[in-house]
Amino acid sequence: MTMTSVNRGRTVRGTALAAAVPLLLVAACSSGSGSSGSEDGEIRMLVNLTDNLDQAYWEKLVEPFEEKTGLKVKIEGPTGKSVAESFPQQLAAGTAPDVIQSVFPDDDTAPELIDLSGEAWAKDTPMFDEYAMGEEHYAVGVGTQTQSLVFYNKSAFEKAGISEPPTTWDELAEDLADLKKAGYTPMQTAGDYQTGLQLQQIYHPTLNQLHPKWQTAVDQEKLSAGDAYKPAFQLYADWIKAGYINKSDVGLSPSQADGNFIAGKVGLYPNGSWFAATLNKSTDLPFEVGVFSPPAADGQAHPGPQGATMANPYMIRKGVADEDGAKQLVEYLVTDPKAIEAQLGSDGVFRKDSGLEQTEIDAQIQGVLDEAPALVAVGEGQGNVRLPVTGFNPKFTEVAQSLYTGASPADAAGAIDQWVDENR
Repeated sequence: MTMTSVNRGRTVRGTALAAAVPLLLVAACSSGSGSSGSEDGEIRMLVNLTDNLDQAYWEKLVEPFEEKTGLKVKIEGPTGKSVAESFPQQLAAGTAPDVIQSVFPDDDTAPELIDLSGEAWAKDTPMFDEYAMGEEHYAVGVGTQTQSLVFYNKSAFEKAGISEPPTTWDELAEDLADLKKAGYTPMQTAGDYQTGLQLQQIYHPTLNQLHPKWQTAVDQEKLSAGDAYKPAFQLYADWIKAGYINKSDVGLSPSQADGNFIAGKVGLYPNGSWFAATLNKSTDLPFEVGVFSPPAADGQAHPGPQGATMANPYMIRKGVADEDGAKQLVEYLVTDPKAIEAQLGSDGVFRKDSGLEQTEIDAQIQGVLDEAPALVAVGEGQGNVRLPVTGFNPKFTEVAQSLYTGASPADAAGAIDQWVDENR
């Protein structure tokens, strides 16, 4: 795809960024002027700091690199709420770091980043090509967060007389009915962001077989988002009507939904690979957990394409004082076995053929990832496969939640189409 088709429809985002950081153009003109305050022999790396990935974690991660190379890595947290917010602001102010973790390039930041296409070490990193913009590759990652997973309670399946996970939507409907008869919540859902996310997660494999690279098709006006998701809205409405999803679940927080599954009250729970970290910490689960890839439509292959995102991405700013040192650091982070192991041990990150010792749940997720015929863009998309709008996921959740209050699948499809048309 040409960059013209990738860029089309980005006016709203560009205008918003310009308003938020009016000096971006000035920064773009001067980005090659130096190191933005880096000291000699020091590489500044901007990272998202969390409760488990704190300053000490990052400093320990880069310590072997520092000892081997003699270079100093300065770990910096966001100056705003997140790296996504801080990086454009720092570009505008001329204070941007050398290496940026946790975010991806877009049309506004790509000109400020180094193309890593020519780096031999980068080409075999996870989802390298999936995140290309045009012919350029600005991001490299440590692993993959697998999104299209269904966790299930094996004891509930046994009690309901279900011998194998479903591979078609008809089989899933039968299983949900059997789980309800057996006294379980057939499918656990939640409010907040999780309502729309779960519906996308469970429908990714089907949608991407019916409409490969559907985000591009919407961008090129060959498909509407409403037509893409109307079958999913119909499935969801049917589940609500049949009582396979509790209407009250839309008022739950994601953590409460997690708790219901962990307590053994639930049959099926669509979620992403990050949920494995929560399950692995729950040492007294009253049942055995299974994991499978979502069903496929009649006549389609199972398993289908797996919705996934690059995990722990890194980018390098153009014009850094020590470009070679910055590249060495990123190469270490995404190719060194010990560095990979440390990063895969957090937040449900997986990597094919990593060779790491895994829990039973992790091994099942790794199996789903390894067996997937392809890894595909989720939500708004990534790289060259993107919708012509931003903010799709929150709007999709709003539309999915309207099905709880009586909106029809046709209403939901029309609402998402109207929003896309208004926000191109």
